[in-house]
Amino acid sequence: MADFEIGKIYHRKSEIHGPYKGQAQGGISTPSDFDVIFIFTGDGGEQHGYADHFTEEGIFHYTGEGQVGDMEMVRGNKAIRDSGKTGRIIHVFEYVKKAYVRYNGKAECIGYHEEQKPDREGNMRNAFVFHLMMNSSDEAVIEPTSLTSEVESDKATKEVKKKLRKLKSLEDLREAALQTSPKTSTESERKVVNYYRSEALKAYVLARSGGKCEGCGDDAPFKSKKGPYLEPHHVHRLADGGPDHPKNVIAVCPNCHRRAHYSIDAVEYNNSLIEKLSHIEK
Repeated sequence: MADFEIGKIYHRKSEIHGPYKGQAQGGISTPSDFDVIFIFTGDGGEQHGYADHFTEEGIFHYTGEGQVGDMEMVRGNKAIRDSGKTGRIIHVFEYVKKAYVRYNGKAECIGYHEEQKPDREGNMRNAFVFHLMMNSSDEAVIEPTSLTSEVESDKATKEVKKKLRKLKSLEDLREAALQTSPKTSTESERKVVNYYRSEALKAYVLARSGGKCEGCGDDAPFKSKKGPYLEPHHVHRLADGGPDHPKNVIAVCPNCHRRAHYSIDAVEYNNSLIEKLSHIEK
């Protein structure tokens, strides 16, 4: 079984394909001697018609392989689609610079759709977009079956807020942020659980901060109706907009949040937040 550490940066060729083999080029790698699938994402893929992103429900949309012409459900695409049946585990990596990738956790394919996207030559073609549910923790989790029956968005939102209001301790909130759905759940049901997990993560991070910016250490700049105002910041780009692990999200004031995204020293400052977060979550 492949063993990687979330948030750690790996040299793709020597540290991933060295021990596990598999295709060393392209976005999908399927080693023949291991029950794993490695997928690689990053900003560089956009020039070939790939624009991977999280949806509002927290599902990661990953574009399949095939740079020119209509995509075919073969090789890597077929491996991802059938991973639930074959038992192969999907591992998600994100490029941070040439030849180096950050490990963002395991994922489960819960479906896919087809849409028109430009290929490498700019021509429109049929492309596969896989729906991946990120599972960035191997910790024991509880299956929130009380939520899976509510699949309509309005009802689901009300049920999620109602359930979260009952969580009082940091431990309860953190546990909720790590929950997963039963294997037998439908895609709609899993979206509800993902939304619950995402909202619980935000609540946990804000509660963990104690009303102080975890970046600069100052008190929150003001109070809102819900309490001290701070903003959750995902320290790894791929996590932006989707559910993630508590070890990857930090509560910061608006000033620190914008510094981490837009300042001249954004990369260095974000790295300092990663270091602080590693101590906070110990």
